[in-house]
Amino acid sequence: MRACALGLVLAVLLAGCGGLRKSIDRINRAGAASTSLQNFIQDQLTTKFHRSVRSVSCTPYTDQVPQDSTAHLQCVVRFTNGTGYTTPATINDPSNDTGYSYAYYTYSFTDPPGIDITTAPLPAPTATLAATSPASLFDARNLEPVLRRLTARFGRHDLIVQLALYPGELEAVVAANGTAWAVTGAPAGVLNVGKPDSFTGARSGIEFAQLVPSVIQRLTRRITVSGRVPLASIGRFVLTNSLPGGDSGWNIYLTSGTPRFQARVLGDHLEIITPGGTRALR
Repeated sequence: MRACALGLVLAVLLAGCGGLRKSIDRINRAGAASTSLQNFIQDQLTTKFHRSVRSVSCTPYTDQVPQDSTAHLQCVVRFTNGTGYTTPATINDPSNDTGYSYAYYTYSFTDPPGIDITTAPLPAPTATLAATSPASLFDARNLEPVLRRLTARFGRHDLIVQLALYPGELEAVVAANGTAWAVTGAPAGVLNVGKPDSFTGARSGIEFAQLVPSVIQRLTRRITVSGRVPLASIGRFVLTNSLPGGDSGWNIYLTSGTPRFQARVLGDHLEIITPGGTRALR
């Protein structure tokens, strides 16, 4: 019994030493030069470039940089919207004073690539509203004022290249002649248009005449009746330009769960898509 007890105490002590070693390693890494570089890059991307950063990882791991020398690293940046980029980076200790008692580093890295708003993910809505609300944009009476303001601002033949319609908010990107604008619309016709942003190349989209408020309302009703989905469970309509055959249409997502719905932009060919397959809704 005594031998067993001693073995148990020894095991606990060994585990404690291992945990202490790991804690010391974590503290050392937190104070390492490469960790400081990662923090610097994340801070600059957030405050200077207004980009939301998920992570920054730089290699090789660098504990310290000798005086009057520079360390060269490679850093991988991941943004919260799923995009990212890789940048060379440096850590420099400019001091050549032998009496210098602590490290003072300067850092450099490559600026992030510009955002092409015609292809970047749309932002999440800032306003939340239930699809059952009398003010819901899924109701044609509420969506029509927003569409009128959009049409008056841009013209019927400019392209809507991205669009996500929530009960309480419309998020869109409108493009014309190499210039694009991010647009946010809310119930009662409230419209906010961002600064113009240039892009190159061709873009696919729909004209304003193809965004018909009554289509959204009709699809919503068919999903609730034929698809047996509660109105409150319909989350958003997302414009897609890649339906089979190259047609434009809607991906319609629920607030939760795996089923989604799909229809052409003017409301025909409504289908339900589940892990088990796709079938038409009548």
